[in-house]
Amino acid sequence: MESYPFDREKELASRGTYLYGLRNETVTRYTTPITPKENMIRILSRKRPLWLESDINTIHPKLVKDNIARGLVNEVEPFDISQAGGEDWFGIHWIYDSLTRGSMVKPGAPKIPDITEWEKYLEFPDLDSLNWEEEGAKNECLQDPERLTGTTIFTGLFERLISFCDFENAAVALIDPDEQESVHRLFDRLALFYDRLIDKLHTYFHVEHITFHDDWGSQRSAFYSRELCEEMLLPYMKRIVDSCHKRGIWFNFHSCGKIETLVPVMIEAGMDSWGGQEINDKWALYKKYGDKMIFTIDDKLPASMTKEEVETWVDNCLARLDPDKNMLFAANRHPALREILYCKSREFYWEHRKEEV
Repeated sequence: MESYPFDREKELASRGTYLYGLRNETVTRYTTPITPKENMIRILSRKRPLWLESDINTIHPKLVKDNIARGLVNEVEPFDISQAGGEDWFGIHWIYDSLTRGSMVKPGAPKIPDITEWEKYLEFPDLDSLNWEEEGAKNECLQDPERLTGTTIFTGLFERLISFCDFENAAVALIDPDEQESVHRLFDRLALFYDRLIDKLHTYFHVEHITFHDDWGSQRSAFYSRELCEEMLLPYMKRIVDSCHKRGIWFNFHSCGKIETLVPVMIEAGMDSWGGQEINDKWALYKKYGDKMIFTIDDKLPASMTKEEVETWVDNCLARLDPDKNMLFAANRHPALREILYCKSREFYWEHRKEEV
């Protein structure tokens, strides 16, 4: 195993800048001993990294209608945020709110009024009819060989069901024995659609990391029990995760809500990582399940925190870290965090390095 002692002055030397995170913040490109891509692969494959971060080169092309509907487009051509919202892949109309930077479906007129007859109301998009090759080539310049290329898939199974039926009807459909078989048919068809979409994104946009978006809970608790989740969602989530893994793509789950009870379902589905909210006890989950999946620390540090306070926060995190259980850290939650986290985690892993024969 190669040895990389930490050289602070050399490694913090700038080699230019790049865009970081979903909202494309400009950050310094450090002179790291291995590339951020190599380091991220170490984290996600549960091997010891050289430092802690969460560094993905994201692309969200306009060709994917859900990206426009949900207000998250970043590609080679500038996107006018006033154009956010509108129809998704399935003709569902989303309303974008610039204050929350999120979208929602206007309730009250569900596209599928009767889930048992969803085939009558729903038309799946023809992905082959889109000009993937041209759009992929146009965005080739956004590829960064030093970083993983990632994207987000809106919208997941339960969120998609809600968009079709409204929340109350979707929730009932999951538990009503007279409707569950219809939901299974729909999820089966959606899993096939996602497989084809993942293939297009991988082939033409060279995606290596996918964040799959499906909220499973509220601020207080999960929307459903572990048993119901295993019955209604797990079989199809496994297929979607497998759609990624068979193409060499890492699967990250974006799921809001207090859903610690559903982490075993995520693990059984084979998910690589989960970026849950702070309302979940990430450190308790890390202690219990950190050898089976990667959790993300995404604390929103107040801008008023001093550099010394950020250093203390990082020290406290590292004091709880097992060098053989990895974590992802959102490093853009305070202006001083990225550099401090890089330096201190480099020192941590150098101190805990394994000498191999």
